[in-house]
Amino acid sequence: MDTQSHFPAARRPRKAYLAARRALLMLLETPEYNPGDQIPAERELAQTLDISRMTLRKILDELIGSGILARKGNRGTYLAGMAIERPLNEPLEHGISKIVELNGAVPSSRLIFFHQTTASARIARLLAIETGMPVIIIKRLRLADTRPFCLETSYLPRERVPGLCAEDMRQDASLNLLLAQRYQIVGTSDRGTIRVGVMTEEEQALLQAEAGTPALTYRGVIFDQHNRPNEYLVSINHPGRVAFKIATRHPLSMALERQEYDAEPE
Repeated sequence: MDTQSHFPAARRPRKAYLAARRALLMLLETPEYNPGDQIPAERELAQTLDISRMTLRKILDELIGSGILARKGNRGTYLAGMAIERPLNEPLEHGISKIVELNGAVPSSRLIFFHQTTASARIARLLAIETGMPVIIIKRLRLADTRPFCLETSYLPRERVPGLCAEDMRQDASLNLLLAQRYQIVGTSDRGTIRVGVMTEEEQALLQAEAGTPALTYRGVIFDQHNRPNEYLVSINHPGRVAFKIATRHPLSMALERQEYDAEPE
């Protein structure tokens, strides 16, 4: 009798633990929270869930271990979010290294290959050069805090970057900065598309993604300060580590701002 009565009592704490864990997950899945948001302090959460702080800490440790939450030093605990937010309408001089820094991470890159070939008809059309002219292909793996998040391949007309070599692109070199300083080429606009596709085996391996993982793929042409197409870029982004961010201003708000400016006394 004593043994039989013991088992239900032993199961009750685990059942309560799982119920509290589900309640916390349901709370964090409400529209109030987005990926990357900081969650409430332990005291507040423990009171909300009506559990002890010791039980809450065990749940938090489990969710951190499974990647649902992330602890950021003394700053608190956060919902695991996209590693990098890539703005779609920011100035192009904010290269990807700067974007990574603005996301609070340390940027780095790894050169996969550097190769010279001849332009196919399609590449020639995109770069406004003749078919068969030499082009440089640069493929780099981009990382944030040593974690890969995108694979980028750049096609550049060889005639506009004389002397550019593989050694220039090692040690986390910025292609944008190199083009600006050495060749006086500054990217000012781009035109491209973002589509969802499936990663190749090579992309899965480099981005440390599981088989069948979809990819956010950007393909576009970057134009310089003279409105010349100078680079064709293909960027394969890990969907769990990258979010493309859009910020626009409504025409009505812009009109109101102009009215306020015009109404100001000189």
